[in-house]
Amino acid sequence: MRIKKMFALGLVILMITSFSACSSFLTAQSPLYSRLENGKISTGRLVKYKYSGALHGNVGYLEKTPMCAEVIEKDRVAEKRIRGRVLSWFEMALFGLGLYDRAKAYAIVEASKKVEPLAEFESSNLLVCGKKEPAADEEIVLFVRPEVINDVVPKSYYRTARTDENGMIDFNKVFADEHRTLNLTARLATNDSEAVSFLYIPKNSR
Repeated sequence: MRIKKMFALGLVILMITSFSACSSFLTAQSPLYSRLENGKISTGRLVKYKYSGALHGNVGYLEKTPMCAEVIEKDRVAEKRIRGRVLSWFEMALFGLGLYDRAKAYAIVEASKKVEPLAEFESSNLLVCGKKEPAADEEIVLFVRPEVINDVVPKSYYRTARTDENGMIDFNKVFADEHRTLNLTARLATNDSEAVSFLYIPKNSR
């Protein structure tokens, strides 16, 4: 009986010494594997201004915010890979040492990590790269849609205006001859992709 117990104890000790720290040992012996990742993000060149507007009374305020290209650094990341996961689970089930072995294996992977910057490229995303400021002295094209009254749809038309040094447009002056409520779409004369909407309600509207 004593021989059997000693044999069983020896077998357990052999299994512990054979399997303990297998995952960390195999991980330490593994080669480095490389992959490409996006690294730090920075701000590049000015691409455009984003325009926004507000209306106080019938005075329109046009502002612009500088938008720059998002620059992403492409990195080559090399590190070891975890090995022996199944063995660490076996350790945890039998000896309770697998958790330490798994943590040690992850520490080996982290210590092996090497990051090599390769190049930078501009993405299609834009980042705010400055303070909002008045859109001063900008030529504006206004698309004018008069309100529908008694099911009569008036003809739309265009009119031009220019912002002052504070980015303001006094619609009372631009539409001094109008007595109807107007839906206005303001676009830059130099870039019609930027649009801001205003609602003009004359003081002496009908």
